[in-house]
Amino acid sequence: MDHDVFISYSSQDREQVLQIAKNLEESDLHVWIDHNRIPGGTNYGPEIVRGVKESQILMLMCSDNSMRSKNVKQEIQLAWKYSKPYLPLLLEPIDFPEQVEYWLEGWQWIEVLDLPTGKWLPQVLDALAKAGIQSTRKYQSFDKPLIADDMQVKPVQLAKGLKGLQAVASFTDQIWPLPANRAQRGFTSPTTRGLGAPQDDLQHDFRIGGRLCLAIESDREGHLMLLDEGPEGIIYCLCPSWFAPDTRLHAGRSYLPHEDSRYDSFVVTGDPGREHLLAIISEQPLGLEWMPIDTKIPARTLSQDDINALLKTLQDLEGDRWTALSTYFDVLAR
Repeated sequence: MDHDVFISYSSQDREQVLQIAKNLEESDLHVWIDHNRIPGGTNYGPEIVRGVKESQILMLMCSDNSMRSKNVKQEIQLAWKYSKPYLPLLLEPIDFPEQVEYWLEGWQWIEVLDLPTGKWLPQVLDALAKAGIQSTRKYQSFDKPLIADDMQVKPVQLAKGLKGLQAVASFTDQIWPLPANRAQRGFTSPTTRGLGAPQDDLQHDFRIGGRLCLAIESDREGHLMLLDEGPEGIIYCLCPSWFAPDTRLHAGRSYLPHEDSRYDSFVVTGDPGREHLLAIISEQPLGLEWMPIDTKIPARTLSQDDINALLKTLQDLEGDRWTALSTYFDVLAR
C-alpha cells in the first residue's frame, strides 16, 4: 500500500515519535513507521527501501540522536534517490553542527519540542497539504496569526544533481581533514569512533601551499570514490587517483593519500574559498574508470558527463548498497 508519510527517526526517540505518528494517523493519514511495518524476522533493509519508495514524503524527526543515526542518514539518501520531498520536525533544542544546517535552515522546519499537539500539528498538516497530502482533520486557526504565505513551512525537494547528493552526504561527520604531519599513513584502525566524538586532529583551515591528509571512518568494508570541488567549480576525483589508486576501504579508520602512493599528502592550491569533499562508499566498485592514464596527472578532472554517469550509477543501485559522506575545508590566502 502507498503511504502518505515515511517517518525517519532514532529509536532513542521512539516514545515521542510514536505519539506523533498516532496524531497523524488520527488525522486519517497513512503513516509508515518501522514500529508496525517490519514484522519480526524480516530483513530490515529491503523493507525500509520499499517504505521510502512507496511514501509521498519523508518526515525527518530531528534530535541529537537522529542527527547521529546511520539509519536516518540512509533513509534521507533513499529520499534523494526516489525524488521524495522531506519535512523536518524539531523534537528538542539542539545545536546544529555546520554539516546539518542544510536540513534545518530558515522556515523549513516545524518545532514540536514539548508544545501541545494543537500548536504544531496544524502546521504539519498545512505543510503536508502543500505537498498534495490532505487530511480530514481541520483546524480553524493557529494559536497566533499565520505568517505570510511565502514564509510558511513547505516540504523541501532535494536537488537531483551533485548539489543534492552533497546535501544528502553532509548529514555525517565520518570524514575530516588534518595536517599531513598528524596522519598515520598506512594505519587502519579496526574500530570506529562515536559519530559525535570530537577529533583533536581535525582542522578546517589550510593556507595555500599547505599540506593535508584525510581521515575516513567507515562502519563497513567497501569501495571508495572521493570527489573534491573547490571554489573555482572544478571537480577532481581523488580516489581512484595516483593519490589513492586502490578503491578498497576497510572498516574502521583509514588515511589518504595511501601509504604506497607516490604522494605523501595533498598540497593546497587554487583560489581561497571553501573546498567540498564528497566520499561515496559502495559495496562493489562503481565501474567508472576514472584513474588517470598519465602518471604525471595525479587526479582526473571530471566533466558534466562524468557527473551524470555517477548520478545514474547511484540511482540504479539498490538504496542500501552505498552511502555518502562529506566534509569541507577553507583555503586561506598565504
